[in-house]
Amino acid sequence: MRSARRTVSRIRIRQTAGFLMAALALSGAARGFAAQSTTYTWVIDRKGHFVHTQDAYLPDRTVTHLALKDPEDIFITPDGLLYIGDTGNRRVLVYDIARGEAIREIQHPAFQKPRGLYVTPGGDLYVADSGAAAVFRFGADGSLLQTFARPNSPAYGSTAYAPMRVAVDHRGSLYIIGEGVANGIIQLSVTGEFLGFFTANKVTLTWIQALQNLFFTEVQKSNLQDRVPGTFANVYTDERGIVYSVTMGREGAENVKKHNMKGINMFKNGVISSDSLCDVTTDRNGVIYACDSRGWIMVYSPDGEFLFDFGGYSDEDIAGLYSYLTSVAVEPDGTIWTLDYHKAYLQSYKPTEYTLSIYEALSLFNKGYYAQAETVWRDVLKHNQSSILAHDGIGKAGLYMQQYEEAMLHFELSGNRAGYSQAYWELRNIRLQENLIWMLAAVTLFVLSGAVLRFADRGRKTRRAVSCAVRRVLNMRGIRDMAFALFIMRHPLDGYDDLKRHKRGTHGGAVLLTAALFIAMMLYQTSKAFILQTTSVEDMNLPALAGGFFGIVLLFIFSNYLVTSIHDGEGTLGDIFKLTAYATFPLTLCFLLVTALSYVITYNETFLVSFITTGGIAWFLVTLYMGLQEVHRYSFRHTVKSILYTAGFMLIAVVALLILTILFQQMTQFLEAVGREAYHNANGMR
Repeated sequence: MRSARRTVSRIRIRQTAGFLMAALALSGAARGFAAQSTTYTWVIDRKGHFVHTQDAYLPDRTVTHLALKDPEDIFITPDGLLYIGDTGNRRVLVYDIARGEAIREIQHPAFQKPRGLYVTPGGDLYVADSGAAAVFRFGADGSLLQTFARPNSPAYGSTAYAPMRVAVDHRGSLYIIGEGVANGIIQLSVTGEFLGFFTANKVTLTWIQALQNLFFTEVQKSNLQDRVPGTFANVYTDERGIVYSVTMGREGAENVKKHNMKGINMFKNGVISSDSLCDVTTDRNGVIYACDSRGWIMVYSPDGEFLFDFGGYSDEDIAGLYSYLTSVAVEPDGTIWTLDYHKAYLQSYKPTEYTLSIYEALSLFNKGYYAQAETVWRDVLKHNQSSILAHDGIGKAGLYMQQYEEAMLHFELSGNRAGYSQAYWELRNIRLQENLIWMLAAVTLFVLSGAVLRFADRGRKTRRAVSCAVRRVLNMRGIRDMAFALFIMRHPLDGYDDLKRHKRGTHGGAVLLTAALFIAMMLYQTSKAFILQTTSVEDMNLPALAGGFFGIVLLFIFSNYLVTSIHDGEGTLGDIFKLTAYATFPLTLCFLLVTALSYVITYNETFLVSFITTGGIAWFLVTLYMGLQEVHRYSFRHTVKSILYTAGFMLIAVVALLILTILFQQMTQFLEAVGREAYHNANGMR
């Protein structure tokens, strides 16, 4: 999906860029500033789909005059100096953003392939050089202060040491990304002592590899290719010493990580990212910026919530698009700077008012100013009424301000089920506390009323009259069928014996029970509460659901009848239809109960839904098995065989139907093509 939207985006970008370039050529406006519509900004809607939104950032400056060669990394200091790792020229170039020019360069004879940079608040520059197999530390005046060579600790072992990227925390500890190192992020002390691997990626197995582990012998496993975890692509530490990392070359939700002191990822559920990440950084508010080599810049909240992404790929010289994006950094005012490795130029982006409002709201919320954050989020809604970020932000602010109903409304609009559940939990507790006295009074009144009625009806006349009325109701045709289905649920062997020998249960009742199951299933699919209703009704193919339901029921009945006819089963087609319909009653009750329960439970109680659903399915299968065994007079072995044969026959029938459908479509297309050809030939002869 992501690649598809990027392909469409690329086409539209090229069209827009072509128009803009033509317009600039006609007007003669040759400037160093980019046109402001060369990229799209994407967000995620409440259904989890990527959609366009208004621009989060607009391309600003494109810097091409620095004579860079294969640059790989950039770093911005609080005073507005941009350090560039000019790898191909074996130097570090310092660019003054305010003046728009390079002010000095740092070179050293030991430089061979300087690739990664980090500048401490004190002005010390750390350079990771994979060619020299070292990390160099320079002072603010450009003098070499220290060299961190390969650790000689036995714990480091034979691990390769070719530093590509480096970051330094407030204690002076180094975090190094080594080329080809799968053991994790190398951590060195301020003196160069090896402290261990700070963190490592986990090995993720494909389903084929999992099957190989299950069935292969040890000899076969030894011949397989080594399974190593994904290697880190970059590392960054913020002013508080928190470590961030990105991983390239693997699919998954843990490619962007925010680590605690133990190296554990604080984003427990992972984040939305790509498999081509190459850099990560943060701003002073803790907002996280990651970029991938295909030109996309992804922005996350401090909690790892995906905010938006923008950028794109192009081999042409279009501002805001990249042939190989390699690094990202952020100025104190929020301006983003990026580096293109192949084109060897810098590109900056300015945040829009829409983006600045989002960052302001996030900052206020994280500082505990919930009311002010809500006000700013409502201003964001003025830019975009359907903003998922704004609705979610208002919901979170309302939750902390104990405005639970308001929070639930906005959480539903944003699709945040976890937040909705938390707000509902609090609101439900308040409602229970407010109405506890009335509920206790109602229960007490009910118990007392029963005792009074029993005392007043000592002759049992009233109770006999009520019992007769209940029996008359239960003897009504439809109610009687439902009552018999309930009896089969509780006593399946006796119930199916009555169905076979004493002809209890009717075909009309079976039709009624099948219709009840269909209605219950459709309610379950379409009408659950927000917490459990993960698919919107408009996204469902209701005719397909209905067709699939009745198709499976009818196919099972006919398949079982054909199979049991061959294997001397005693059940008729009508018997199989009735036993199947009566066996589904547990499923009907299960669907109705789960649908009703969804309106009163929270996420903490969803285990009840799983328990009821599993129990309903198991009860249905056991009841169906007993019905087939009793109606056909089969033993256990013959019943199991008949069920397996029925399933196989159903599968064959489905495959045959698919083949016939494809053949029919092809035949239709062939006849249509022949007809068109004949029509054109006939017109051509006139």
